Amino acid sequence: MRQIIAGAALGGLLLAGCAKKPPTLPADPVDKAATCGAVRAAAEQQAVGAGHLSPEAQERVLHYALLAGATEDGGFDRERANTVINRTTTIFDQATKGKWQTLQPACAADYPATTNTSPKLPDVPFDRDLRCYVLVDFMHRALGQIGGRYAEAATSLGVTADRFDTRVGPAVKKQGLDGDRLQARKGAALVEAARLGSPPAVITACQAVQPAR
Repeated sequence: MRQIIAGAALGGLLLAGCAKKPPTLPADPVDKAATCGAVRAAAEQQAVGAGHLSPEAQERVLHYALLAGATEDGGFDRERANTVINRTTTIFDQATKGKWQTLQPACAADYPATTNTSPKLPDVPFDRDLRCYVLVDFMHRALGQIGGRYAEAATSLGVTADRFDTRVGPAVKKQGLDGDRLQARKGAALVEAARLGSPPAVITACQAVQPAR
């Protein structure tokens, strides 16, 4: 995602740079998440130089949008998450001209889940499977939309998502979840999955317990 960061946040970064003061994160939750997504994207790009970001790197960037999508009642606001992704993309080039590295500690402090690479999945099978399903499915769709060199990774995640779906489906029916109730439960599970830790690490843990074909 050589395409990732946002307008209001950008203005703050540029002003801070002109005043020769360290940049600070915006107070607005959407702008802050977009800025940290851009900082992560810049760090990932710096690590590979002129190379392309890996699927796992893209997942780490998208993590901030997932975390920002959490609502006060424990649900998930997809529109807000999409706004973060779009803003991150539009401000990436300009934001990374400044001292973006100085924002890394603040982003880590405000989004501690992004630094956790040893997540623990829930002990309850249904809770575990549902969180795995919604997270893997989200990343499958996100990478699929990017396409190109991420198509193979998207396909692989799709296979994993389907395997979890075969286990989650019957359990959902048994609990009588459908319509809005089911969507709300999936949204809450996506928020909970995002808070478990870095998406690549969570997905790896999920794949270790995924149902067989």
